Formats: sequence, structure tokens, C-alpha cells
Amino acid sequence: MTTTKQHYDELLGRVYAWSVASAGDPMRWLEARALLDAQRYLDLGAGFGAHALPLLAAGKQVTAVDFNAELLGQLRDAAGTEPGLTLQQADLINYLEACGDAEWDVILCLGDTLTHLESAAAVQQLFAGVARHLRSGGRFALGYRDSSAFAAEGLARFVPVASDRTRVMYCLLEAIDATYLRVTDIVTELTAEGPRTRLGEYQKLRLAREVVTDWAGRVGLVLLSEGVERGMTSLVFQRP
Repeated sequence: MTTTKQHYDELLGRVYAWSVASAGDPMRWLEARALLDAQRYLDLGAGFGAHALPLLAAGKQVTAVDFNAELLGQLRDAAGTEPGLTLQQADLINYLEACGDAEWDVILCLGDTLTHLESAAAVQQLFAGVARHLRSGGRFALGYRDSSAFAAEGLARFVPVASDRTRVMYCLLEAIDATYLRVTDIVTELTAEGPRTRLGEYQKLRLAREVVTDWAGRVGLVLLSEGVERGMTSLVFQRP
């Protein structure tokens, strides 16, 4: 099966910003969780800058890390010469291992980034890296889709993602086992030659909220708040 990075490089990176345009107000999300009172932010899986760009506009310092060059390029172009931005194209875990003694006030891992990691062990490794690089009192914000109870069948497995006059996107969700979900993205676009459909598949982790909070607790992170909004689970932790 195609890796998550390959899928973003070959298909999803080009349409991702368009596909999540109606996902909501990122600053409202951060404000509702009292995450705007800090100065130094690390955005893991920053993508095109859904959170990084409004944070920069608010005068914050943001280190944005992502594995996809297309999305980081969109962020770079939108930010212009903003001095508070540091961009890093890298695997998230490798970056946390390589960034020395750097510390941040808030670390973000949003937009289902967590489920794109390759294994449960990788999630635990990421949490350990986050705990090392949060300052004392710093916070770690997670947002992801909990598909641990996914059981859709038939046509219910096809989920509309986004559409406009020239493009439509669906995804097909299929349970592989208790650990992974197969996601097939289906993008149809109108071109000068007529409709063109592109498909790509990758796998996502199925992460129950109870498992995620347990793993975070094992590295010393304390749960401050939690909730579910528009199908996305949100968890905010603090390093004591």
C-alpha cells in the first residue's frame, strides 16, 4: 500500500487546502482551549498553515514542520517575509529527535496528523519527543478523528469531502483490522479534455481516546481538557 507521504506527494498535497476549506475557524478553536496566551509554537503537521498563518498574524513565533513540500510551499508563499516563521520539511519524529534542546510553549498536532503516523509505537515515540521539548507548564494540543469504533458498511463507507463547480472529492473508508483503516481518496476534476478521476490510498491509525490519553500520561503529560467537535476529538495536555 502507498505510504502516507507518497499519497500526499502524489495526490492529496495538491488538493488538501481546498478539501478542508470549510473545516472551521482555527483561531476560534485555539482560543476556546486557552492556547493563545503563549509566544513560541511548534506546529507538527503544519501543512499549508491553517493554524500557523493566523498565529503568525497574531505576532507569535511558529516552527512549522511537515513532510510534504507542496503544502509547505503554500505556507511559505502565504507567509511571505514573516520573520516569526521557521519552516522544516521533515518527518515529525525525526525532527523531534534532531532539534536538540529547543523548547516550545505550545506544541500542536492537529488535522488528523496523529493518525497518519505509521504505527502505535510511532505515536508513543512522538509523545515522548513532545514531552522533552515542552517547557515546564507548556501545553500539547491534539486534534484527530477517532475511528476506533468505525463499522460502516456498503455505501456508508463513501464520505463526501468537498466539491465545487470543477472538482469533487470523496473518500472510501474500510477497516483493515483493529489498528488500521484504509482510506481511498477519489478526486474528479473537469479538465480541457473532460472529466479526470484520480485515486490514491493509504492507511490511518485507529486510535481510541482512552489509549491516546494513557500513552500521553506515561510520558508525564497531564490532561487539561477534551471534547469532540465536527467529528474530531480534541485533547489538550500540559507538562507539569
